Amino acid sequence: MSVEVPKGWREVRIGQIAHEISNKNHAGDELPVLSMTKHRGFVRSNEYFTKAVHSENTGQYKVVRRGQFAYATIHLDEGSIDYLKTEDAGLISPMYTVFEVDVDHIENEIALHIFKRSALDGRFDPYSNGGVNRRKSILFSDLSAFKFSLPPLAEQRAIAEVFSITKEAITKAESLIEALVQSRFELTRDFQGSEEQPKWPMRSIGSLLRQCQYGLSIPLDGEGKVPVLRMPDIGDGRVNVDVATLKSAEVSPAEITSCAIKEGDILFNRTNSQALVGKTGIVRSTPGTQIVFASYLIRLVAKTGVNPFWLNGLLNLPRTQERLKTLATPGVSQWNINSKTLKRFEIPVPPKFDQDKFAHLYETIESRLEAERAKLRMLRQTQAALAQELLSGRVRLPDSVIARHDIKSGEAA
Repeated sequence: MSVEVPKGWREVRIGQIAHEISNKNHAGDELPVLSMTKHRGFVRSNEYFTKAVHSENTGQYKVVRRGQFAYATIHLDEGSIDYLKTEDAGLISPMYTVFEVDVDHIENEIALHIFKRSALDGRFDPYSNGGVNRRKSILFSDLSAFKFSLPPLAEQRAIAEVFSITKEAITKAESLIEALVQSRFELTRDFQGSEEQPKWPMRSIGSLLRQCQYGLSIPLDGEGKVPVLRMPDIGDGRVNVDVATLKSAEVSPAEITSCAIKEGDILFNRTNSQALVGKTGIVRSTPGTQIVFASYLIRLVAKTGVNPFWLNGLLNLPRTQERLKTLATPGVSQWNINSKTLKRFEIPVPPKFDQDKFAHLYETIESRLEAERAKLRMLRQTQAALAQELLSGRVRLPDSVIARHDIKSGEAA
């Protein structure tokens, strides 16, 4: 059953408004080598990856020029598609498909939104090749048959203008978050001194704690009534205590008494991949419902006279996280840091007055970060909703707005 085409729009195939390009770098031009990412689109490989991931011989690489599109032939279903905006030209692996659209029929920004949304929604899947257990490639020759509804150019440009406004707001929010993260890093760096010359005396973590406790080894079947914190509930120095999002289990009253979390508790992820082991967060508040924590977490409770928010901030310092990972020992499938090893780990410890000062500044930045991240999530949700409605034709922009773009494009109003 075909989808109804909105009034004034037309149904087109990709092959009618775009064509594949396969210009290889046989001349050996020294152009930047690019990669495609799901979230950031085109990036320079040498800036995005910590080591070279491309061949030294780029003669078979494809040339992509400003305004041209590329997608990962075997990753299109993940939304790995973009058009080049930041370079005049670059090189991309032969594993990518390069094409360009006819700008007399479709705007680049509109094409990107339509193609990316269609890929993520699985609408390109029928045009893919490959078995169930293999990555599915999508050749442009097959994708050319894909049909979609396309508004007139003036309406496309009006929609693109709306997208540019939301995109600008998102970019500003992302920049502010980056600045806040950098200020947090500078605060911790300046406060603690360098690794070679710490500003304060070194002491073991164990000497600062009155409790270092493993969590409960219980099955998380979701049928119990007691929420349980797990490794995924810790992130960026915080612990998620939203009961609606937590797994639950049957827990005895004695276990609740022993392992119910309290404000100021620090939870340490003692076992996981090498990248995630050592992840740490603090409980900033507790809901009315009692919450316990699972066995692969360790609860750290600071002694009187030790500010737990300072300790959490220090443990989340990138430099400290790197040092913590050196403590981990490989297991069968996970890396591990046991409580004895953790308690012997030494950190620079300032007087309580300075701990409180640091904690206040750190938590002020954290609160602002949390608010800005919530705002960014809302902006992204708004952008996605606008794209869904405007590019389906369910919501139409006012004629007066579209008419402005008729004049700009020389079309008849």
